Amino acid sequence: MDGSRHSGGRVSRVNPEWPDRAPVSTPSRLLPLLLALWSLLACQSTPGGVHVVVEGTLVPGSDFDRLSVVALQAGSTTPLGLATLEGADLHLPATFNFESGPATPAGTRLTVRATAELAGVVRSTASGEATLTEKSGANLTLTLPPIPPPPDAGTAMEVCDNGLDDDGDGLRDCADPDCETRSCLSGGLTCASGVCSCPGRMVGVPVVRQGFSRRSQPAALVPSSGPLADTLIIAGGRDSQGRPSAALDIYFPESTRISSKALTVGRAEASAVALEDGGVALLGGVRLNDVPEPSLEWLTLDGGTSQTPFSPALTARAVATGRLGSDALLAGGRMIASQEGTTEQRNLAVRVRPATGDQEVLGRLSLACPAGGAPLGNSFLLAGGCPGSGSTSRTDLIGPTGTLGVGPGLPTALEGPAVVSLSGNRALVIGGREQVGAALVPSARVFLLEQSGGVVRARELLPMDTPRPSPRAARLGNGWVYVEDSTGVPSAWFDPAAEHFTPATPLPPRHGHTLVGGTGTETYLVGGSGADGGLEDSTLVLELRCL
Repeated sequence: MDGSRHSGGRVSRVNPEWPDRAPVSTPSRLLPLLLALWSLLACQSTPGGVHVVVEGTLVPGSDFDRLSVVALQAGSTTPLGLATLEGADLHLPATFNFESGPATPAGTRLTVRATAELAGVVRSTASGEATLTEKSGANLTLTLPPIPPPPDAGTAMEVCDNGLDDDGDGLRDCADPDCETRSCLSGGLTCASGVCSCPGRMVGVPVVRQGFSRRSQPAALVPSSGPLADTLIIAGGRDSQGRPSAALDIYFPESTRISSKALTVGRAEASAVALEDGGVALLGGVRLNDVPEPSLEWLTLDGGTSQTPFSPALTARAVATGRLGSDALLAGGRMIASQEGTTEQRNLAVRVRPATGDQEVLGRLSLACPAGGAPLGNSFLLAGGCPGSGSTSRTDLIGPTGTLGVGPGLPTALEGPAVVSLSGNRALVIGGREQVGAALVPSARVFLLEQSGGVVRARELLPMDTPRPSPRAARLGNGWVYVEDSTGVPSAWFDPAAEHFTPATPLPPRHGHTLVGGTGTETYLVGGSGADGGLEDSTLVLELRCL
């Protein structure tokens, strides 16, 4: 027969009498097959063979994009013939003829299998057997079963402590009514009226840890990785005489042990940073007589330090600190970079390579004097005007490669807000003083900035329960934020899932301390003085749980 096409299938003929010759092409693309002693032909009458019809309810193009039919001698795994349909030829039902030949005479039993695929994945298959029959041939119909629906996972239920909208109703954790009265955090917190709290009680249990060096305003941080992960590191600050301190304390929470060492040089107004590789560095500050200290110190594994000078010369005090890959980022504060002259600047952004001390000025911020900064996704956010500099609605962004850019404007101008990072490419700008007419008044306003697809947007949240004109904030390892105020306004917790503030347990008065979040559910208040005005040798630990 001449291999005419009726079904639109791809047809091949292999003539067994001339094995050294290439198959003869028909208008369809031919698919030579080893051991084929007969041909796959388009639908028409044959002197002997099997007439195959493939049918089913599958929709070509959406349910499958390729249909293959293969024939094997029954009981064998060696294919005798193959035909495919795809592209414009794809349709159901599709028909094919298998023609008998000298080596596969009438009476030969065949197994025929049809397979529907989508993007290379088998979606449906059917098979059957037939005997090659002389003259008009035998008929075989293969019906492809419908694609089964995905297994029913049941009705989604809201998980009340993961910060996600699990059931798809647009509400997360305690904000979802499904979570009412259910546990939302370890330590006894439950959902009540849309808030994760301790019903009838304040949230937080204070614990006092003694044995720390006495100083005020030290640099402090809790690394989340590296050899010092989860430890509280407290460095420098000012002693009872107001002189820069060389004290270095490392607190191990599990054992409550304190390792006390000394910096190479006493430092105040220095900045600490935990780097990508887990290393910890203390940068800049001032030494005795408030002389700027143009160096950094690495913390070594034995608790000591290694000092490295900045190159070119750089002085930096009270700066916002973050990371740029494996490098440190310094922004705002008070800096003098020798390549920029000898005048102190309050709007510089500088990259420092801690391993060598090499520094590079990235440029000048649009903010004349930022109030603070924090990571925002893979960028670093700066916002507000520093105390005494006036209010501003501007924000600045420093990209992951060190590129400076302007962020979204805030709906109101702020002086001295707290700026703190959240999980999920978000950050908060909290309180401070806002411009109302010609006056600066304490602000209860809160703004959430979120990075998505390279774009940062700002939106206003519900206000705090009370204005906080001089706020400080620290993020905990579980994502919550502790907010206090140096004017004595009661402290609060911020729940990022519910986007709601909850009153925190009051703590004994403390001034001149540093606030830092732990890697779990604890906040540390380190250094500073108590009610009697004397420097404390204790650290206050506020644990996020119910009494």
